[in-house]
Amino acid sequence: MGISVDLPYFPRTGLLEDVAKVYSSGLKQGVTLFAPRRQGKTSFVKHELLPFARETLGWQTIYIDLWARRDAPDLALVEALEAELERQRSGWRRKLKLAKVKARAKTPGADLEATMVPVGFEAEDALENRLAHALAAVVDGKPTLLVLDEVQSLAGVKRENFVAAFRTAIQKLAGNLFVFYTGSSRDGLNQMFRVQRAPLFESAMSLLLPPLGTAFVDDRLAFLADRSRARVSRKALREAFVALGGTPEYLNELVLTLLIANDGNVPKALAAWQAARKEAGAHIALDGLRPLDHAVLALLAEPNHPSVYGADGLAFMSKRVPGQVVKTSSVQGAMRKLAKRGLVAPTGRTGDYEIEDPVLLLQLRAEAKTGK
Repeated sequence: MGISVDLPYFPRTGLLEDVAKVYSSGLKQGVTLFAPRRQGKTSFVKHELLPFARETLGWQTIYIDLWARRDAPDLALVEALEAELERQRSGWRRKLKLAKVKARAKTPGADLEATMVPVGFEAEDALENRLAHALAAVVDGKPTLLVLDEVQSLAGVKRENFVAAFRTAIQKLAGNLFVFYTGSSRDGLNQMFRVQRAPLFESAMSLLLPPLGTAFVDDRLAFLADRSRARVSRKALREAFVALGGTPEYLNELVLTLLIANDGNVPKALAAWQAARKEAGAHIALDGLRPLDHAVLALLAEPNHPSVYGADGLAFMSKRVPGQVVKTSSVQGAMRKLAKRGLVAPTGRTGDYEIEDPVLLLQLRAEAKTGK
């Protein structure tokens, strides 16, 4: 039996309308959409936002995934804009000028030594200058939607000047340039958007990604009914979606597992999905952690867990660290380490954190139930 892995896209009711209202208001030049990974941000962009901007509004659109080059996202942004300019101008990089010319000898017919650089640049132009030039040249008076996926990659002290330069560049293009930012790391996004001193604080409005609920589950159920003769329990599939943390990508993977098994057994498919995740390396992220680090994660995995810095939270962690009374200062150090590894992130509430990766959260909760 042939199986298609392209499950139908399920639209986010009302989100596109909200984005359009922000841009048409003239009050904000950007929209931010923050949610954990695998929740469907990129799917919304590719299936709804970009087609709407191109086909309904008649805008040119540019999509750049900064996560693909997270070791050098500033360079990735600049090079992607320059590549778009190259495409628009049919080889503008090949139109070179002689930036420096000097004779090697005074004799007639002496060879000339030249430094060749792209038109519009000076030799060794700073990255911020390249950004401003490329962005202005790409927009060139045309209504433009620039989508930056996983924009938190730009956060950090080392890139503060670059982000500030980016803010200046987009402000100069107000009225023609509209930016849509997606991100998944709260820590990085706070640095760029959510606090008043952040470089992009005033330029963008934050919108929430509407959660998918029972209608999404029923849509996947209809897909299964169309592709398989096996009967799947609506109740079981809804419960599985809850167990998967309401993560759309995980439910889609479970649906494909059911499609392959062709027996309608949701608990069996869920167990197979979890086993496949574990075999693929779900535990690797925990290698090298200390007992206190594990205790912190165990606390954060608890539903409605107490504060990590409160008396109840400290007592919870002390029970899991033999021979040690856990203190606030120790927990703060553990939090910094876990946040640096991308395992936890602040929720935005003072002193409150959560586990960043839904797969890890499910893994820890499963281990808590089995007593491992």
